[in-house]
Amino acid sequence: MWKVRGSLVREYRRGVRALAAVLIAAFVTALVAATASPAQAAPVRYTGGPYIAMGDSRASGGFFTPTPEYFDGCKRSALNYPKYVAAMTLPRRFVDTSCAGAQSAHLYRAAQHTSRGAKAVQLNLVPRDAQLITVSIGGNDMQWAAILAQCAIRQPLTDRRCRHNPRLENEVRWRVQLMENRVTPALRAIRQKAPRAQIIVVGLGGFVGNSGCWPLIPLSDPDARWMRQVFYRANDALLRATTKVGGAFVDANRGSAGHDPCNLVNPWYESALSNRIALPYHVNQAGALAIAMMINGAIRR
Repeated sequence: MWKVRGSLVREYRRGVRALAAVLIAAFVTALVAATASPAQAAPVRYTGGPYIAMGDSRASGGFFTPTPEYFDGCKRSALNYPKYVAAMTLPRRFVDTSCAGAQSAHLYRAAQHTSRGAKAVQLNLVPRDAQLITVSIGGNDMQWAAILAQCAIRQPLTDRRCRHNPRLENEVRWRVQLMENRVTPALRAIRQKAPRAQIIVVGLGGFVGNSGCWPLIPLSDPDARWMRQVFYRANDALLRATTKVGGAFVDANRGSAGHDPCNLVNPWYESALSNRIALPYHVNQAGALAIAMMINGAIRR
């Protein structure tokens, strides 16, 4: 009889241990789920909820329109790509926070100082129930213009040979890394603020094709191809940052192929000589519409 009781006690203890193991596993699973990054939550399908446009001059437009938003310090054009996206998606609420000159910090933690005063942190205008957020950022963090300036030729048929410059190659490497290090926390802050939004990041480049055309794009043909590769590398970094928050990436550099300023019939970007229609190397109205169509195609409905 004592043997039977001992056997029952052992069975009971084994059962208790098994039950405890199951409960601990369930607790750990629940804890992991509760503390997981919001980026792991699947963004909702777009159904016309709030759409927020964030970013720098690629989003604000930078091409002249005689409107108050253009002169408020952010050069926000009347028909920039966010407004086209809004027309395509018909959101219940649309907010354009984009501002020319913005860097990653201005999206989530620092006010931006403009010619018309300080602008609030863009994230402050993002509601938690946002369904769609577009972001153009990174160019001012990377300061690609500093690279381009070192390659610009002063007369046709000359060559700065930037593609063979080891010092410049090192500079490109650290500038791209710097941009990624700055953009990543900005996108994470956006994801934390709007955990179920579709975040669509628009890449850099597009205004340099496979050849130069002095003085519109003052680069030798080989250096133009090299500069285009620089933007490929920058976009790879932006793609990595976007992936970390479960976002979608629109590669405007590849999507704009053939529509650089050397295309005199249908350019989507203005040239180095632009000083009235748009900021140099920035999208014109045709480019804004084209990028909006790329974004519209990336929205999950």
